[in-house]
Amino acid sequence: MARDLRLFYLFRMLATSYLWVPIFVPFMISRGLTFRDIMILGGVYSAIVIVVEVPTGAFADRIGRRTSMMLGALIMAGSCLIAYQASSFTEFLISESLAAISMSLCSGADSAYLFDLLAENGVAHEYGRREGTASAWHQAGSAVAFAGGGLLAEIDLALPYLVTAAVAMAAFATAFTLGDDRSRLAAPSPQPMSLALEWRSWTAHMRAAFGDVFKNGRLAWIIGYSAVVFVLLRATVYLYQPYLNARSFSYSEIGFIFAGVYLTASFVAHRGHALRQRFGDETLLWVLLGGLAVSFVLMEELRGPFVLALLGVQAVANGLYSPLVKPLLNREITDSSRRATVLSVESIFRRGAMGLFAPVAGFYGASSAMTLCGILGLIGLIVLATLALRRPDAWRGQPTID
Repeated sequence: MARDLRLFYLFRMLATSYLWVPIFVPFMISRGLTFRDIMILGGVYSAIVIVVEVPTGAFADRIGRRTSMMLGALIMAGSCLIAYQASSFTEFLISESLAAISMSLCSGADSAYLFDLLAENGVAHEYGRREGTASAWHQAGSAVAFAGGGLLAEIDLALPYLVTAAVAMAAFATAFTLGDDRSRLAAPSPQPMSLALEWRSWTAHMRAAFGDVFKNGRLAWIIGYSAVVFVLLRATVYLYQPYLNARSFSYSEIGFIFAGVYLTASFVAHRGHALRQRFGDETLLWVLLGGLAVSFVLMEELRGPFVLALLGVQAVANGLYSPLVKPLLNREITDSSRRATVLSVESIFRRGAMGLFAPVAGFYGASSAMTLCGILGLIGLIVLATLALRRPDAWRGQPTID
């Protein structure tokens, strides 16, 4: 197990080390797109994720989580190569579509792989701590990638895409060397099925996953919470660049600021399990969302070092999000044979929320989007608190820290 854990952490680090993140807005603008075009692409990205998320989750459950992770890494490499030479909205649309499919193939499959690896070795109770470590690797890899991407952009804005393609191939090689997980999955039917029967089997599997969500009030509440927080965190990827550009930061400086944000997030993610033990899940849930909402409201009002403090608040939320939410989600999934699919359902809801938000933010423009994020966070906080007060038995769950 130790070998597979080390390789899994390495995959988490490589699979999301996107060097283009700090510069993709100015890059796309340099290729003829507008900020509104870019936000529309963000909405399309989320829409594609919604369409393919559950089928790819079922694919991971039925064919193998490792296989899904390998394919996701390969497709990301292709997405970056297309973006590297893209010069039109259509070409960027193809690149974003492939990136969405790549993300869907890895999202849920990696968490399910980790959970079942631990369960197979009798240490499923360690999942919360191990997820925090994996998230720390992810955030640290992103920090290094963002710093490198900013420096490469000083030479050529397209170079970060080319290097990211190479990193994605390294992620593929890492997933390939992981232990095969197919023996952990539900046993296949001894008799080969026709295409129609196979399709019915897959759709029944997906319907059952949706049923798991809607029958469990706690699980549904956590998914709603995850959707609100995800939109706020995902929006920073689009908004930091024009926000910092307007304050005269260079590409390399923006890359280092992104790196600082994600190094902070990495430290918090690494300490995520300890924070949950000290403060409790419920306290952290409210502090995370409340802090995010207030920080966005203040972003356009404050200047100088206060801005860095607000970026720090958002970095802490980014680092805590996965180690806090994923264990809570996995704790509520009782049938592990549908684990990746249920996690894909959660991804559909949060990506759907982002798909609705992105075009609206594009319409209002980068200067107003920060305030819009703050308003969304406050509304989400009020709605979630109202639901929690009305049905405390449905959302509170067990006090145990994984």
